[in-house]
Amino acid sequence: MKNNIKWLMKQGQIIKDDSFKNLAGKFLEKARANLITMNLLLEINENKKVKQFLKIPSNYDSSEWAVISGYYAMYSSALALIAKVGFKSKTHTATLSILDYFYVKKRLLNKDDLDILSHASLKKEELEQISEARHKREIAQYSVTKQTTKAIAQAIKTDAYAFVNKVQETQEKS
Repeated sequence: MKNNIKWLMKQGQIIKDDSFKNLAGKFLEKARANLITMNLLLEINENKKVKQFLKIPSNYDSSEWAVISGYYAMYSSALALIAKVGFKSKTHTATLSILDYFYVKKRLLNKDDLDILSHASLKKEELEQISEARHKREIAQYSVTKQTTKAIAQAIKTDAYAFVNKVQETQEKS
């Protein structure tokens, strides 16, 4: 995996710079804002009065964008974690590689980084959760079946809150 990180750095998909550590809180704020957006979109679907007030057609379904917002809440949280260890990622795949290497597998960091991560306990399942959310987002975004998209939206809501809360917990302990 370390070779993968080096390769991604050579490709310009990952940048190592300790100044990124200052951005971790901002990424978490962005994640929380995405959760709010997701909830608003889901509420629009469920609340006829809101649709009427906003003059939204009754057959409008915002589930697709709820899924996308939920995924990006999780992704922004992931960016907070990699910023915390001084990395910036330019692709989703690179972000997942950094999370896997530094938080799940190796934790090969200097003493300061080890102190930051001493309370971090991301499990493999939690990393897979964000990958699964990306897949769900892609299905919802490119699918034309409303029922599939609604089911995915409800599932991602739970996953997004769990993941963002886990990241916030990690940030608060460091």
